[in-house]
Amino acid sequence: MIPIPQYPLYTATLALLGATPVPYYPDETKGWTLSVNDLRAAVKESKTPVKAICVINPGNPTGQCLSADNIREILEFAREENLAVLADEVYQTNIYVDALEFVSGRSTPPPQCLRYCVCVCV
Repeated sequence: MIPIPQYPLYTATLALLGATPVPYYPDETKGWTLSVNDLRAAVKESKTPVKAICVINPGNPTGQCLSADNIREILEFAREENLAVLADEVYQTNIYVDALEFVSGRSTPPPQCLRYCVCVCV
């Protein structure tokens, strides 16, 4: 699963590997947050088995920062769906809005979700 919009690295990598991207769409009207219901719908509508979810936080190109609660919801969703999590946090120093606070996925997972976070790019 990859967010749309996103940096094209993920789409290109999936194409190179012969994998099928399963897009999900952060909600622009809610500050680009991720709805677990929307993530579930993307899995259900997928015509291919879903193996992993890429979470870009802060988002590129949106600049959103996910809240600790939203990250916990996403990690719990990944655990329930048996998905590996690729947490791309490489843009954490590129926050230019004082009201936004970056929270790392490494600092927020519920204990039962720890084994699903396979990579954090920082």
